[in-house]
Formats: sequence, C-alpha cells, structure tokens
Amino acid sequence: MNVLRKWLVNLFLLHCPILITSLNKGGDELSCATNPNEDDHVVSYQWIPEAEHPCNIQKFPITNFTSTFGLLPPLHHEPIIIQTNDRNKIFRRLTSSEGIVASFPPNFNITLSSSNSFSEHRRSIPLVQYLEEIQKTETVPDALSNETWYFFGENHSKEWKDLLQNYKLPPCQTCNNELVALSFGIGNRGSGVQWHVHGPGFAEALWGRKHWILYPENQKPEFHPDYTSRHWMEYTYKTLDQKSLPFECTLEPGDIIYFPTEWWHATINLDPYTSFVSTFTTEHDYFLDLNSRKKQKTFQFR
Repeated sequence: MNVLRKWLVNLFLLHCPILITSLNKGGDELSCATNPNEDDHVVSYQWIPEAEHPCNIQKFPITNFTSTFGLLPPLHHEPIIIQTNDRNKIFRRLTSSEGIVASFPPNFNITLSSSNSFSEHRRSIPLVQYLEEIQKTETVPDALSNETWYFFGENHSKEWKDLLQNYKLPPCQTCNNELVALSFGIGNRGSGVQWHVHGPGFAEALWGRKHWILYPENQKPEFHPDYTSRHWMEYTYKTLDQKSLPFECTLEPGDIIYFPTEWWHATINLDPYTSFVSTFTTEHDYFLDLNSRKKQKTFQFR
C-alpha cells in the first residue's frame, strides 16, 4: 500500500464508525455500509444509531417508581421507563455475548425471524454463527425487513426455559410466572421490528441500547410492512411535524419500558450486540380472573 493510500485509509477511519473493505473488479474500495450486498461506496445516513436521540417518555428511577406505584397496575394508560440499577445482574451475565454461548450446548441452533411487521419467515442456524454474523454486519435503512434476519421470540425449547427462569420479572401486579410469557432476543446494529401491535408488556435492555418508537392505538403510523424500522426513521420520521412525532426513547442497559395494550410500536437496536428480554402480560385475563374470584367469594358467602 503506497503512502497516499495509507493516508486515505486513516482519514476514512476517522469519519466512518464501522469499516468494510470491499474487493471488486476495479480494485479495493472503502465503504461505511456494513451490508455486504450494498454497492461499494460510502453511504451517508441522517439517522445515526450512535447519536443521542430524543426521549419524550417519562422515566422513573426504580426507587421513585416504587414510591409512586409500588407495583404497576394492570392496563396502565401510557408508556413509562423504569431505570432499574442493574437488578438483573445475574441474567445479564448469562446473556452477554460470551455468556450466552456458554449457556447452551455446543452447536446449539436458534430460529431467526424476518423483521417485517408479520415476521412470517424463519431460518435456523447455529447460535455461534449468528453471533459472528451480527458482529460483522449492519442493518442499513435501505435493507428490506422481509429479507432481514433477526433473533427474537423463538424461545420455546427446554434450554431457553432453563435460561429464562433466571430473569427477575418487572415490578407489576400481573408479573408472575402464571400470567406472563417471556421472549429473549439478540440483534445487530440497525436491526429491529417494523411497526406492529399486540397486548401489553415490558421490554428490558440487557446489553447494548435499543430505541423505541410508539403511537397510541388510534394513531396508526404510515409505513410499509416490508421496510425496516430504521428505514422509517431515515425517510419518514424526518418529514413529521412536531404534533405528529411518536413517543420515543432509547433504552440503556438495565432500562425497562412498559408498552400499553394495542399501542403501535417499532424498535431499532443501536449497537453491534444488543440483547433484550420482553415480558408479555395477560392483564385482561387478570381482570377476568379477579372478577371470577370475587363472584366465587360472593357465592360462598351466600
């Protein structure tokens, strides 16, 4: 490599957070795009994962949360963030990039899902292979979410259940083993799930940062289900006026977000190794069960 090329590489490294050297017929080129299918040129995006992002969701340090709520009541009406001071220290150690490999047998396979709104595609690969892939790649805004693989929610085997029993549940009235379902996930920089809705619950960032965007159930955002959530941030978010902006915030490791039932939401993982766990609650069933118990007590009294 001549002196000029060395100087250009050093200059490039100062301005590009992640580097790929691509070899094509014309010779070596340097690119900030970490998707090997991207054209070999420097790609500049406006919404940058490493940047500081706005937060308009109320945050509660765990001590303030406890004094305000005790335990969060069922069907809370708006999202909140609980800053937990690493209350899941043991589970975090088990789910670090090194710890997660040690938690499973050699050649353990995981099932990936497509990251579009429907998550209808599946792919099975060794856990170690997936971890190697995400460290080397980035989900860029122009990638299609129905062609982007992401590990979340496929935690049905005994091995996963054994690991998840180490997780300390969020502080809520319906958070017990009989009324929740847990889902663990790992994503790379820029990955995430496009806009979708479901019942209420919590999500905790374990390693890496995770950005959340949400709208109330009666404010469905405009989006294409097969584009990525990072695509939405890059091309739609910047066109919104102040009144149309979503609820949003970045979870730091140890932060938990509560998402209300049927609220639209999407997520973007901000770091090369981002692991997280979601707790899906059955709060409507809780009220039905509570009413049933009240009726039984009334009947017994009569």
